[in-house]
Amino acid sequence: MNHKISCCMIQDLLPLYVDGLTSEETAREIEEHLESCGSCRESCERMKAGMNAPLNEGKQEKKREINYLKTVRNRNIRNMVCAAGAVILAVLAGIGLKLFVIGFQSESYTITYMDVSEDQIHTGGVFWSSGYVYGRHKLVRQNDGTQKLVVYACLASGWNRNGEFNLILNMEDVDGQVDIGGAVVKRDGTVISKMANDLYEARNPYIGDVSANGRLAGVLRLGEQMGGFKNELQTTKEPYGWILKREDSVLNSAVFEARMRDYGCVLLALIDNLGEITWRYTVETEDGAVQRETTLTAGEASEYLEAPIKSFGENPEMVQEMLDRLALP
Repeated sequence: MNHKISCCMIQDLLPLYVDGLTSEETAREIEEHLESCGSCRESCERMKAGMNAPLNEGKQEKKREINYLKTVRNRNIRNMVCAAGAVILAVLAGIGLKLFVIGFQSESYTITYMDVSEDQIHTGGVFWSSGYVYGRHKLVRQNDGTQKLVVYACLASGWNRNGEFNLILNMEDVDGQVDIGGAVVKRDGTVISKMANDLYEARNPYIGDVSANGRLAGVLRLGEQMGGFKNELQTTKEPYGWILKREDSVLNSAVFEARMRDYGCVLLALIDNLGEITWRYTVETEDGAVQRETTLTAGEASEYLEAPIKSFGENPEMVQEMLDRLALP
């Protein structure tokens, strides 16, 4: 075949042609030659393939890197999700353990019984809410050096729904005295009830302090036990007095009188300057309603309890002694 440019020259020019470095005229001559010369055409194609190979390998490498980074990212996301899930599960497990097993300190219960012997204290109670159940208990030291029974409540669950609890404390663990639900048990077995302690805390120096009178009557549960009263105070001269006017009529005056005498003793003992207490009421008889009035003086109360009435307000032990003598809870 007749060529303007020989194959040897074309082979020399092919690298420049493939790289696009030849002139337009030279490129046209090479292209015309390649159209008619299969050998040179194959050489050109191999050169082009050789140039594209590194590029393709680079693309593949880059693709592999991208895929690797995606894999790492997905793995990291999965690990983060698993870690977050583990933390959430751990927190939920901790909350569940706290609420349903370990419990939390609670005073929302009532002590229903207490039996004290030389070596043990048997006591028990019931939680106010049906959603609480007993978890555990321990004796803790208070700031004044005495001990207190701390009861821990748990939330009711499928395996524990009983709101009552029964405890046994060893007397050897009691150092001096221990507070159990407001009641005090001493090392020698002496028990001072919550009522006695609360009454002692509510004692009142002056009958003229109306709010203090109300607190004392509230602790004594006077209205709850004996009905509603209207109050009148006599504070102009001694003996200072408190007049209780029952609002509703009474069916059994003997029972009412006996109970009012007991409550009157407590009020006389715990209000320092109270000299007498009077209660007025209406009793239903066969002949109709009859108005009655009874006055109990401090002297009469002292005779009834066979000790100076004011001495029973000196300390919680004496308050408890008075309640025991009067058979008040």
